[in-house]
Amino acid sequence: MTHLPNDVPLPPYAQVYPGLMPVEPEPDCWTHPHIEVRPSLIAGDGLFATAAIPAGTVVSRLGGRLVTWTELQDLFADPAVPYVDTIAAHGDLHLVLPPGRPIGKSNHSCDPNLWWTGPYTLAARRDLRPGEEVTNDYATCTAAPGFAMECRCGTALCRGLITGADWRRADLQERYGDHWTPALLELIRAMSP
Repeated sequence: MTHLPNDVPLPPYAQVYPGLMPVEPEPDCWTHPHIEVRPSLIAGDGLFATAAIPAGTVVSRLGGRLVTWTELQDLFADPAVPYVDTIAAHGDLHLVLPPGRPIGKSNHSCDPNLWWTGPYTLAARRDLRPGEEVTNDYATCTAAPGFAMECRCGTALCRGLITGADWRRADLQERYGDHWTPALLELIRAMSP
């Protein structure tokens, strides 16, 4: 097995997916101390800022375990697993978040106030006000075929329907620049001439 300079073995997927950062995600998720779960007007519960959070501040670092698309489909089909919260991580790999963590309550918005600043990191896209719901655009973290959900964000930019193909939209690519999960950024760059 290949080793890092500090003699930490590379995880098995680093052998299969060259270029993937040779560090596994943390086993758990972290959420900024000024974020709490509350009832949401968008859907169910959501995440809310309890104090002002400046633009650029890391609001959440996702953790969990990496699985392949096939393993993810097995999880979706398992009746003992009622819900799977996941993002596209890199190529065929998907990060499955541990159940019951606050970040799993993060709702979608077509004009989100969070965006991706690293493979597993969401930061404030703009200054967040106390009491504001903290949201991200699900299109920036999934390319799952067949994924579709009705949007209830109510913003002026609301698309009404969010799909696993939204990453192909030029308006979203322009709006978010490089603020996508690595898997989607790789797909977007492959589309460019």
